[in-house]
Amino acid sequence: MPATGGYNMYWMLILISSLISGLIGVGVSTWYNHRNEIRRTKLQVLQQLLGNRHDVRGQLFTEALNQIFLIFYDSQDVLSALKELHECIMSDQKTEDLANQKFLYLVKAMCKNLKINPEPLTDTFFLLPFNVKP
Repeated sequence: MPATGGYNMYWMLILISSLISGLIGVGVSTWYNHRNEIRRTKLQVLQQLLGNRHDVRGQLFTEALNQIFLIFYDSQDVLSALKELHECIMSDQKTEDLANQKFLYLVKAMCKNLKINPEPLTDTFFLLPFNVKP
């Protein structure tokens, strides 16, 4: 009889170990997928913002700006840059140079949050989009 009790304990240990490892695997997978989905959404907003910078008064550019505070809620740098840009745009004393500087600060904060290095590119690259239309 003692051999049977040890045998049952062995199987019980295997069963519990299997369940725990399965739960840990599901937890890690869920966390990883959630993190990737957040990053993908942030990248899409940055892509929309930069992709439509040729038309700063256009609908798509405005939509991207309006989504930033919700999508980048976890980044104080991005929220601070967005707030400064908003205050600059709403100000009566705004200048194009100041608005451009605030926009650059915002884009670079978003890149930093996404671990994208903007250093190889100049500020002019971000401010003057490609526009090859005649």
